[in-house]
Amino acid sequence: MTTIDSTEFGSITIDGKRYEHDVILDWTGKVEKGWLHTRHLIDKYEFEELEKRKPEIILIGSGQYGDCEVSESFVELAEKKNIEVIIKDTPEAIKKFNELVKAGKKVLAYIHVTC
Repeated sequence: MTTIDSTEFGSITIDGKRYEHDVILDWTGKVEKGWLHTRHLIDKYEFEELEKRKPEIILIGSGQYGDCEVSESFVELAEKKNIEVIIKDTPEAIKKFNELVKAGKKVLAYIHVTC
């Protein structure tokens, strides 16, 4: 089972490995570099890419201080596809990710590691 160990401004540690960029992490343990089409905004472009993985839940880590925004269109598209969206600042999001994975949920997380 994949575990997010910790986060600090500019990095995240997953299963003992440190990443110094945003990450996309799913319930299977797959980790890849995160990307934002528009700086500090998670929008429909990101939703279209994330939903291809068929998650039950998309968890957004909105930054160490919660300054990365999630657009209304992202949330609306998720609702139309019956995908739950959870938005938390990154330190709280990593706790929630670990909890959801432990509960067996198909969660996909976009974790922003700055702001």
